[in-house]
Amino acid sequence: MELGLELSDCAELVRITRNKVVESRHLGVAVVLDPSGQVAAVLGNPQARIFPRSALKPFQAIGSLRAGAQLSSQGTALACASHLGTFRHQRIAEQTLEAAGLGTTDLQCPSSWPGDSATRDAMNRQGLGPGRLAFNCSGKHAAFLNAAVHAGEPTGSYLSPDHPVQRAALAAMEEFCGPISFVGVDGCGAPAPQMSLLSLARGFGRLVSSTDPQAEQVVQSIRENPWAIRGEGSANTLVIERTGIIAKLGAEGVLAMGTPGGYSVALKMLDGSSRGTDLLALDLLASAGALGKEEHRQLRAALAPAASTPGARAAGLELAGRDFSGN
Repeated sequence: MELGLELSDCAELVRITRNKVVESRHLGVAVVLDPSGQVAAVLGNPQARIFPRSALKPFQAIGSLRAGAQLSSQGTALACASHLGTFRHQRIAEQTLEAAGLGTTDLQCPSSWPGDSATRDAMNRQGLGPGRLAFNCSGKHAAFLNAAVHAGEPTGSYLSPDHPVQRAALAAMEEFCGPISFVGVDGCGAPAPQMSLLSLARGFGRLVSSTDPQAEQVVQSIRENPWAIRGEGSANTLVIERTGIIAKLGAEGVLAMGTPGGYSVALKMLDGSSRGTDLLALDLLASAGALGKEEHRQLRAALAPAASTPGARAAGLELAGRDFSGN
């Protein structure tokens, strides 16, 4: 049985306070790498093994492109996305399928309501129900299918680890992140590799520095279409828009970022919470000299706006390395 993240691997990363009294604590692991791939900062054990989940989508997209996928800039970005299911997101996934002569019924991801409330309300008014295009991984699945068709491979088994598209995705993940010894199943049905947090950080550092054509297409497409990665106003989208940093969340409290200068950060919360993760990742990058002071200040203001009610003003967020040592 493969080992996962243990309590002994973790450091305290985030504290939630009320009237300056600690109310909740979130433990986890975080690591920052410099452009040479050396550890610049670490909290907890970065060799701890995790499932990066959707944080691996940029590498899976590289695999799809190498397997033969023919994707637009928006389609490439959506292949890397954990999107909110707006009609715009859904349409790009549909176009990726149509370009391969396929349709929604070929998707094997679950059906869901959009994460975007306005789109969900609009679908209700139109008498529509949950759909596969609205599922947050639909862009990745559409890219897998597009690759299968253009490679002349079967589409019905596109999620099998033995399918040529999945083998290409695994090869890309190992190329950028390092060897993978265990592969589980993700919530969307796709293969879910396990690796160390250090490997994930290393992968993002290599991704943003790579001159590989498919990696460059992924990075450029994300920067051209930051809205596609999550949604307008979301943390990942704001970070990409304002800094060019490739930011990608993963389920269960995973987050990874790679800066234009080649720094990277990856973190994982033990309890799966995402509270404070974006601010913590940005703080760690800023402390390593990878994010300018003004960019950092503006992002913190956007991601943690001033509280407007007495109850909100009583609440506080404290981060390791900024407000306490985290050791």
